[in-house]
Amino acid sequence: MKRMALRGASWLAWLPLAALAACGSGGGAKPDAGAASGHDADFSVCSGTPAVPYTPGVSVLSASGGYRASVESATTVDNLGNSTPTAAIGKASFTVLVAAAADGGAAASTDGLTMSIPPSPAQVPADPYMPVHKHGASTIPTITAQGSGTFTVAGIDFFMGGYWELYLDLQPAGAATVDRVTFPICIPND
Repeated sequence: MKRMALRGASWLAWLPLAALAACGSGGGAKPDAGAASGHDADFSVCSGTPAVPYTPGVSVLSASGGYRASVESATTVDNLGNSTPTAAIGKASFTVLVAAAADGGAAASTDGLTMSIPPSPAQVPADPYMPVHKHGASTIPTITAQGSGTFTVAGIDFFMGGYWELYLDLQPAGAATVDRVTFPICIPND
């Protein structure tokens, strides 16, 4: 194939229109990493599963129905070190708010409530876990209590797109048993 030296902007004439559109304005600006919902994330990877795409406030009831836990915010750092304010492929951190459930959990209190990662493999196969693929991540998230029922769950290793389950055990003050929350999260393919 013969190479052709093109000078200036004349090389643009050789690009198909679709390629020009993909190039953007050429001003050197990077797309906003925080605008994850603005790009075409592929959520079809979770078709036929109970997984839901992350949106601030996505919530689940605990196994007993006594608590409602919600992911109030998420931040993910990809393998290039770029940070985005959503759940995505990479190492994610969630801010989780736990409150007594209005529908039957009136006796539940967040005073003295602790949150932990369930023991593995005794109670869960891994945390987080991909039920369809039957494997988990290689690292275990860490949990930090922030007070008033708020916890930071950091180091969640979403290393690929798909249906993930994040298991968190809640233990009320003075209680011998734990109450589990399970977040079925869809991590899109980029």
